[in-house]
Amino acid sequence: MTGLLIALVFFGTIFAIVGGFVFLNRRRLKSVDAARARLSDAPSLIRESAGAPSTILRDQRVSNIGALNELLSGRGVTLQLSRELARAGSVQKPGEFLLISMLAALIGTTAVSFMFGALVSIVGFMFGAVIPWTLLRRRQQQRERLFERQLPDALDLLTNSLKAGYSLQAAMEFVGRESTAPLSTEFLRFYDEQRLGVDVRTALLSLQERVGTDDVRMFVTSLLLQRETGGNLSELLNTISSLIRERLQMRGQLQTLTADPKMSAQLLAALPFVMFGMVYAINPKYMRPMIATPTGHAMLGLSFVLIVIGYVVMSKIADVEM
Repeated sequence: MTGLLIALVFFGTIFAIVGGFVFLNRRRLKSVDAARARLSDAPSLIRESAGAPSTILRDQRVSNIGALNELLSGRGVTLQLSRELARAGSVQKPGEFLLISMLAALIGTTAVSFMFGALVSIVGFMFGAVIPWTLLRRRQQQRERLFERQLPDALDLLTNSLKAGYSLQAAMEFVGRESTAPLSTEFLRFYDEQRLGVDVRTALLSLQERVGTDDVRMFVTSLLLQRETGGNLSELLNTISSLIRERLQMRGQLQTLTADPKMSAQLLAALPFVMFGMVYAINPKYMRPMIATPTGHAMLGLSFVLIVIGYVVMSKIADVEM
């Protein structure tokens, strides 16, 4: 109950600060919104593909809240978080992500304190704080896998465009228009960047950083080497496309072979929770000391941490990097 009251006081304070900031700066915020509305009516360098907007206009802010933006701007953790959000294809700002992580940690702390006591509230804090980062990493992996599946066909189309007489930049734009997100978003952004004066090498390296997969690194490195040493670009791209397809086929075979240990890790991690629920449903008095005593709370927290560690270790063993 104490943890719940603390959480309510904290959230009330946060809402009061934010509300006061908005009230005191309402005129400036209104003028900013009006300026954005006027700019949105003008032609902009924004392309949409499958509902995902892409713009090369750089927004230096890390949060829409002025105080938080001043606090986090220019810090290393903010720059790294911006890269991670870009790799996930998220339009979220680092400040917003950090606020969500803090909110999730506080919710986890309050929930665990309310159910099991304040002694194991640190477990709820850690669990709540990890959830947004886990979801971010999951979005990155999904985007990377989708990009890798699209890349071989895009390279074939790029090769045919070059053979038809297109330049590299025009071919990249053509492939971007004919593809779907996330590949279309990244290719069109590359085209817009170099069209506005960004060096091709810099634009390619930015593309590599935003996507971050080994296949894209190989693609970008090959293009940069070809621009410096010369050679048949169409043949080079055709070779890369075949190599990526072979890698994807090998990866699918590895996923099939490692499906059994991954499933074992999931079952072993879920088994303690299932057994706890079954025993509690059959004989609640037998499990009550585990729930109602500080020693039981400590044992539950330690057990949860060990389960998470065991699941991570087993998943890493079954994960084969290529």
